[in-house]
Amino acid sequence: MTRLKWIATSAGLLALIAGAVEVALPTSSSAAPLPATAPHTSSSAVSLSTWAGLLLPVNSSGQLSGKDAMVVSPARLYSPWLTQTSSGALEFWAPSGGATTPGSLHSRTELESAIKYKVGTQKHVLSATLEIQQLPKSNPEICVAQLHAGGRTGSSPFVMIDYKSGRLYVMVATGTSAAASFYTLLTNVPVGASLRYRLADNGNGTLTIGAVSGSQSKSYTVAVPHVLDGASGHFSAGDYEQGTVSKGSNDGGKVLFTVLTQS
Repeated sequence: MTRLKWIATSAGLLALIAGAVEVALPTSSSAAPLPATAPHTSSSAVSLSTWAGLLLPVNSSGQLSGKDAMVVSPARLYSPWLTQTSSGALEFWAPSGGATTPGSLHSRTELESAIKYKVGTQKHVLSATLEIQQLPKSNPEICVAQLHAGGRTGSSPFVMIDYKSGRLYVMVATGTSAAASFYTLLTNVPVGASLRYRLADNGNGTLTIGAVSGSQSKSYTVAVPHVLDGASGHFSAGDYEQGTVSKGSNDGGKVLFTVLTQS
């Protein structure tokens, strides 16, 4: 992923630009953040009721090109980009080289939350169980969760959970021009294996981010950047593939979510 760095704009808001490198934030970690991953059952279909929009890898004309990626609002199934299996799981498909947003180089099929809250001061949790089914060829990486924060004119992600070549990791931006921090959650998780993550704003100025797959588990608690305390925040989740160029019509990211909840 092209890494991002926060800057102050002339309007006094925050924005993101490319070029961040790693730097430490106050943090603690533990080895058992989550219970064992439970199998998905047909009685637990993933609901779209708490998701306001679905960002697609096509423009309003249905073409896989341009910087005006289509948003479906409210979020709903939209074949072939977002479909539901007979057991209720959500299948996300985002081809490399598709339509993007103005500030991104990568296409996505991604849900945007309908729930807005005050970052760092209110509790809010995103939990998911998923399988990476396919990685883009030019860059084998997919962002599967984000936490956004911002003001009246828009927001930018300051927490991003990514899977790349068997590694699940999280980036936490500082909300300033200082560089972001990166934390490894899981390693050696093959494509097709079940994994679970939990991204929690604890409402006390800290975030706890954890993951589990098989016998592996890890979590970190980090400080919410002071400049983002009380900012309007929301989650996004899905298949934000990080391919740089298309290697064919079947090239891109595919992700299966068997659980996806907000609380």
